[in-house]
Parts: sequence; structure tokens; C-alpha cells
Amino acid sequence: MDLSRLTENYEELTDLEKKIIEFLMKNPKEILHLTANELAERMYVSKTSIINLSKKLGFDGYSELRYYFKQHIQNKEKSIQDFSYDDILSSIHDEVSKTLSLQREDNVKSIANRLLKSKVVYIMARGASKPIGNLLSSRLAMLGVRSIFIDDQNLIGALGDSLTPDETLLTISLSGETEIIKNIAKRARAKGIDVIALVAFSNNSLQRIANHKMYCFAHQVETKYNDLISRVGLHALVQILISYINMQRGVML
Repeated sequence: MDLSRLTENYEELTDLEKKIIEFLMKNPKEILHLTANELAERMYVSKTSIINLSKKLGFDGYSELRYYFKQHIQNKEKSIQDFSYDDILSSIHDEVSKTLSLQREDNVKSIANRLLKSKVVYIMARGASKPIGNLLSSRLAMLGVRSIFIDDQNLIGALGDSLTPDETLLTISLSGETEIIKNIAKRARAKGIDVIALVAFSNNSLQRIANHKMYCFAHQVETKYNDLISRVGLHALVQILISYINMQRGVML
């Protein structure tokens, strides 16, 4: 049992509801000990918001939602006291499985088609996500998609003035809060240019700016002070895109 039921209609939720979902997924054990009132106080929202979201997710109410989490935790808990090699594998498996549960083929297909039709795809990533951006750029080039990976900060700043509607900006940011990427994405959208975001499943700035996005799951998303945070989910998104585009090209040939 996973928590995919919480994310099936994520795009249809309000920003407030997304914020609550994000908290629930990151703090499943805490939910077991919080009443609807206590959760509302903890998140500075109304009790009604909690109850309405529970029903929107298909539960009879908050109590059934909390029972759903109890079952999830019971199924995943292990009798291992210390962090071990098995825990490392379990954590990675968790990131990948939850990332896969967030994907919809219609969304992947839409993004893949946009990349195939673009005159040029500009790819932006910073910090520890740069190797992922470079990997995606090189693989897209192998698939016949003209892509340019921009990692020079000065070039990133200048890019916003030269983008045209037949080009696409693809951004990679786990936190979705990298300032320079947010700024260029805003400028691109203001010009009517498609912005694709590969970003963590969280209520972040970049996912609100971009008009196309793929979400990955990450146990931590604050990368400013800890660039050792796993980006396995982002790698999975890149591989999904590469594989899907390769499949699409085979159909087109």
C-alpha cells in the first residue's frame, strides 16, 4: 500500500489543499496523533479545510483518512532499531515508487511532444542538479532533439531576452525555489513561452510558474544547505522522458 490515493488528482487541488497534502505525505506518523482540530491549528488552516479535503480525496472524513495512514505505516514499519544498509535501499525504493505513482501518461506524452516539436530546448539546473540537466541535454541530442544545457550564470540571465515562442525552457530544481531559475521561468512565461519543470512534489514556486510539470518524490527538498539530498526521483523523471521520447520517435518513423 502506498499513498498514491492522495496524489491522483493533485493538479485539481487548490494551493491550500496542496500544502496540506504535502504535510500529510511528509509526516505520516504525526497524523496518527493529531485530531482534525490539532492538524488545523498546526497548519494554520480551518478544521473545515481538513474535513473537506478528506472528502475530496474519497474518504468519509478525517478519521478514515487517519486510518488510511495507520494502515500505510503498519505495512511499512520494520523492526530495525538502527539505520542499516536495508534502510538505505528502502529509502531509495520509496523515492522511486512514489515518484512513479505521481506520473500520468497523458502528462508525459504532452511534455515529450512539446520537446519533439521545439526548435530548441534550453535546459537549466543549478547545484547538484546540474549533472542531471547535462545528462538530459546529451540524451535529447542523441534522440534528435536540439537541446542546450545552460549552466553559466551569466548566460542564464541573458537567456530570458532571446527566447522565442517556438523554443522551450526546461527547468530542473528539487526545491522549486532556486531564485535564478524562478526568475528566468517567470520571464519566459510572460512572453508566452512554454516552461517545463522537473520538480519535487511540493507546493513550491516553480511548479506554480511552469505550465508543464513532472513531479518527483523526495524525503527532503531544502537543498540550499544540504546538497547531499537524494535526487533519485529527478533521475527517474529524466529516464521516463528519455524512454518515452525514444518510443514516440519509433512510432513516428
